[in-house]
Amino acid sequence: MLINRRRAGALISATALLGHGARAQTWPNGPVSLICPYPAGGPNDLLARLIARALGESIGSAFIVENRVGAAGNIAAGLVAKARPDGQTILFTSTGPTANNKFLYPSLPFDPVKDFAAVVLIAKSPVLITARASAPFSNVAELIAAAKKDPGKLNVGTPGIGTVAHIASEYFQVSAGLRMTNVPFAGSTPIINALLGEQIDVAFDLIPTHVPMLRDNRYKAIAITGAKHSGSLPSIPTVAESGLPSFEATAWSALMAPAGTPTAIIARLNMAVNDWLKSADGRTQLASLDMSGEGGSPGDLDAFIAAEIAKWGPIIQAAGIKAQ
Repeated sequence: MLINRRRAGALISATALLGHGARAQTWPNGPVSLICPYPAGGPNDLLARLIARALGESIGSAFIVENRVGAAGNIAAGLVAKARPDGQTILFTSTGPTANNKFLYPSLPFDPVKDFAAVVLIAKSPVLITARASAPFSNVAELIAAAKKDPGKLNVGTPGIGTVAHIASEYFQVSAGLRMTNVPFAGSTPIINALLGEQIDVAFDLIPTHVPMLRDNRYKAIAITGAKHSGSLPSIPTVAESGLPSFEATAWSALMAPAGTPTAIIARLNMAVNDWLKSADGRTQLASLDMSGEGGSPGDLDAFIAAEIAKWGPIIQAAGIKAQ
């Protein structure tokens, strides 16, 4: 009887594995939905569409970007978390849904660790530190000195509470041992207007929308928070090389699948994205968006997200940041 039970168990396990493999071999079964939590037309949406095109060309089936905007990416992530793990629904995600949002929201409609399978880290986007044209500082050292001289007097604009730029500004203040007054705006355009009108002293924001103003010398670029120089603004130093060694704060994008998605499907997606990141087209397109290509294995992405959670959780909690 024991032998029969063992044989029955082995048969069930083998059947399950065969079914798992069969799903992978028949994938994709029609167009694949690439769920994007960002509105159409922005840098992240553009990157999602580039990835969708690259995946379609490599795998030979249509990848359709679906914009599911709202709740800092939680709506899109919740949709994918509940999708069938058959490779037909993939999440184009960022720092929020799979790392920071667990600290910003009292509850989430998904488990950012258990409900997803890592596919690949796509790219990083640094944050840009700018200052009004008449500010009495032009670099990181001078900014730190001015902020320490009058704690809380300098105003720092960010594109919204809980955004990567906001959290990066808090990280900068903690790292430099200073305090500025946070002024949240609804996106980048109001920040630009506030800098032009000299209504704020400093701003933390993503790079692309500020490049035209900086090239016309309408206000100052202080530093970027990434580990590498910006392709659009190559002369702007990093924070790390400006007096705060090892400082890095970036937004990032990645692909995630519903937990339980066959490893063969994840491997195929991973290979296609890595190939595109290494291609001349991939490098050119990313440079136009001021992003740096990353790539790597699913395990690399798991380790990266774990490190991001460990890094940003204490900053968010210490600053008392809550989503609004």
